[in-house]
Order: sequence, then C-alpha cells, then structure tokens
Amino acid sequence: MNVVEMLNLDAYEKRQQKKKVCAYARVSTLKNLQETSIHLQVETYTKMIQKNPEWEFVGVYSDHGKSGTSILKRDQFNLMVDLAKAGNIDLIITKSVSRFARNTIDCLSVIQELKTYGTEVWFEKENLSSFDPKIEFVITVVAGMAQEESRNISENCKWGARKRFKAGIVPMVTSRVLGYERDKKKNIIINEKEAKIVRLIFKMYVEGHSQQQIANHLNKQGLKTKSGGVDYYEGAITGILNNEKYTGNALLQKTINKGIGSKTSVRYQDKLPKYYVENSHPAIIPQKLFDKAHAIKNAKIKFYNKTTDKKELQKIAKQRSIYNGFVACAVCGKNYHFKVNNTNKPWARGELKCASNKHKKVCENDTIFTDTFATILLKHINHIIKDKNKYINTLSKALTEHPVIIELTSYLKATQTKIKAIDSKLGTLITSESELDELVKNELIKTKNGLQSEYITYKNKILTSHNISNIIRTVKLLLKPYGKPIESINDFPFNELFTKVIVHSRYEIEFVIDIFNSGSREPMYAFRRMSTPFMIRKTEHITKSRITIY
Repeated sequence: MNVVEMLNLDAYEKRQQKKKVCAYARVSTLKNLQETSIHLQVETYTKMIQKNPEWEFVGVYSDHGKSGTSILKRDQFNLMVDLAKAGNIDLIITKSVSRFARNTIDCLSVIQELKTYGTEVWFEKENLSSFDPKIEFVITVVAGMAQEESRNISENCKWGARKRFKAGIVPMVTSRVLGYERDKKKNIIINEKEAKIVRLIFKMYVEGHSQQQIANHLNKQGLKTKSGGVDYYEGAITGILNNEKYTGNALLQKTINKGIGSKTSVRYQDKLPKYYVENSHPAIIPQKLFDKAHAIKNAKIKFYNKTTDKKELQKIAKQRSIYNGFVACAVCGKNYHFKVNNTNKPWARGELKCASNKHKKVCENDTIFTDTFATILLKHINHIIKDKNKYINTLSKALTEHPVIIELTSYLKATQTKIKAIDSKLGTLITSESELDELVKNELIKTKNGLQSEYITYKNKILTSHNISNIIRTVKLLLKPYGKPIESINDFPFNELFTKVIVHSRYEIEFVIDIFNSGSREPMYAFRRMSTPFMIRKTEHITKSRITIY
C-alpha cells in the first residue's frame, strides 16, 4: 500500500516566505545620552535584521522618554502590537524584558496575545523566546524582578522625600520658581529682579485685574518668564497666585502619585499627611497680601462654579476637558474653551469661546454653542461610518500622494544613488597603495557611513510612523466596531479620527486630518461641505463645515 503525504499548501507557502522581523527599542528619559542610545539601537537592529537573508525588515519601533511600567502611552509599541495582530510581523526582537515592559501583567498579556497571532518575541539579554514552553515562569520571575526594582526605587525615593518633609526641608527647584535662586552655598535667596514681577502680579490681582489682563500687561512690558523667552499666559499667573512659597512658608506633600510607574499625580490628596513649614526661606510678599488674593480668587470661583469644593471643581473640569486642545481659532490661533453661559438659569447653554475672548472681546471670531458643534461633528462622523470604504480609499489616495511621502521616497532614492556612487569609487581604489588614495578612500567610507545612517533613519520612518498601510489599517480598526450611525459624540473617539478642528467663523468650521503634522496650508483633499442649521434668538442660521486632509 502506497503512503500518500498530504501537503498543506498554506503552511508550505508560509515556510517559503521570508520571516517579517522588527525590533522594539525604548529609553525612559529624553536626556541627550538616551537620545543617542535610541538612534544607535535603531541603526544596530536595522543592520542586524537586514543582514539575515531569511528575514524581511519591517522597521524598528521606538518610544522616547516613555516608562516601561505601563503600555498605555507607548504609541509605537501599541502600533507594533496592532500590526502583529494584523499578520504583518512574525518576530519582534527587543533588548530585554525590562525594555519591553516592567509590569509583569502587561508583559505576559501582550506575549500571550501575540502568541495567538503567531508572533514571536525574542529577548536578547535573557536569550529567551516567547515560544519557549517555560516562558510564563521565566517572564514572571524576570519581569517581576524588574517591577520590584521599580517599586524599590520608588519607595526609597518616597521615603527620602517624606523624611525631608518631616525635617522641614523645602525641596524648592528655584530654576522653575520665579523670584528665587540659590547662592553658592545652595541656600534659597530672593532674585530681586524677578521678585518685582511677583509683587506686581499680586498687587494687580487684588486691585481687580484678571489673570489674563495681568499676563497681557507683563508681555507688553517685555517682562521675562523664568524660562526667559516664553510669554506669560493665564495659567502661569494662576500658578504664581496659588504658590504659598512666596510668603516664605511651604506646604509639603500637596500631591501624590496614583501608583508606582504612574506619571499622574493626585491633587488635594487626603491619604498622607501634609507638612506646613513656616519661615523656611525668605518671603517675597506678606501673608496678608496672599490671603487677600486667595479670598478674591475663591469668591470668583464660587461665583462662576457655585462651589469651592475641590472635588466638585475637578468634576466640572473633567466635563470641560472633552474639547481641550481640540478646537482652534483660525483668526488668532488660540484654542477654544468650554464654558456655560447663564449658569443655573433655565436658558443656560454650553458654548465654545476663543481663549482671547474669555474676559472681553479681543478676537473677532465667534462663540459657538456646544450643542450645535456636537450636531455638526456627529453629522460628519456618521457620514464616514455610512460609507467607510469611500472614506478609507480617499484617505489612502491622499496620503500616498502626500508631499511628505514623496519627499521621503525621493530622499531615499537619492541617498541610495549616492551610496552606490561611493561604492563604485571605492571599487577603483581597492588595489591602490597610494597614500593619497588611502586618504580619499577613508573620506569616502566616512561619507558613506553618514549616508547609510541617514538612510536607515528615513527608511525606518517610512516603515513605521509614515507607513500608509499601517495608518489605513489603524483607521479601519477604529471604524470597525461602528456598523450603524451613532447617537452621541460620546460614543466615538473623535480625537483619534481628527487632528483638530479649526473655527474660521460661526458659519465655517473645518475638521482637519493632518497625520504627518505637515503644517501645510494647502489641503491634499477636501470632502464636500455640509450644512447644519442652528438657532440664535429664534433666527435660523447655517453653518458650513467640511473635512480636509492636509
């Protein structure tokens, strides 16, 4: 009887294909040394992967200045995982478990998830594969050790800080506090030039000027901030007015971090004791002036928000945050801020107002009612959901023809041509023993190395952050759960679809998609305009709006 071997064609074809390989690199700070490290890792991994004839290079994904304790804010990491899940990565190479993740649960869950999609992770330092049967035990030990290291460092830092708090030692970073500096013995002293600005701020505020008015006055006078060349703004004035250190006293442990690895601090915390240190350093203003300014500030807060309770104010701020940094004014360039007009009145209405017009009309642009804005936004989102394929095809075409992509591609071709030309010249000098030729050869090699380094950097950009296939795949994943129109903008992550919104006027609004942050003034593609009616004092008006791809 003949034995017939059944051949799995899919498995056979997959074996014949090159393995799609990428690397992941991460540094946890943005210091110059670490910046050099990340570029070196990108270059090293690129050369290593491209050297293997059985591998296809699909990029080096890297996160700068991101902690390994959480994967939530590591954009390149998350992009890499999404691509692996979509079948575009077979192998991920990373330096160590601690570079991949310091959180054991995150590390194991990602590895297990990638395994179900057939993606292997290789940890160089530990000489370990995620396909190893012992992986869970080893990762638990190694990642647990890394996590414990983070916890110990954190706890030691906290213990030291709390001991200093109890001892009344004020940890003031004078390089960031206007009006103070340190002498040669590291004692806190007053910088009189800056202190005059602090006194002026408090004086103007108790005389009835708003924070924005004070900021405008300081900028007109040409007075410098602590950082030197940056203009004063409303938030900076608020920070100075809230800082009790200007009275010569200090309240310590006002905030605490939510947890180990968290970069989010909890204000107005009541879990740990606070320490009030009197006369800890020289005072710039008297306590009476500080108390008077705070009494005025609290009265204003209560008038506008009907409460001074910290937790209630946090809830109000959270409600307002949905539009933070999302809606911009085309006239003055500032952001639109949310506010409620006629608070606690039957005719109260939420509105978006240009930041320049917060206290008085400075910018000529219009205020927009939030219900009108939500209606316009909802209409565009539902139009995209209704015809996803057309939207995705249009976006893909616009990005493919984008000047940024054309420029990158042209640069890569030109650099490759230069490298080939250098190789050709080097070929003619190989047999030469002339000293002059040796100098020329060394100079050519140096130039070639520089060009290769640049080529790798830009090639990696095309493969990762500027990879159109990846971008389109991400948009498809974003839209996939929405099979029918949504009823509220709260049901859709619109901040992930649009880069920002530009208000040209109450009657013209533009929803911007600028994936490459090109800053171009000429759109690559503009979708058809939509008309949305709205009412002002029983009179109907029309807003024209459209989506533009830049």
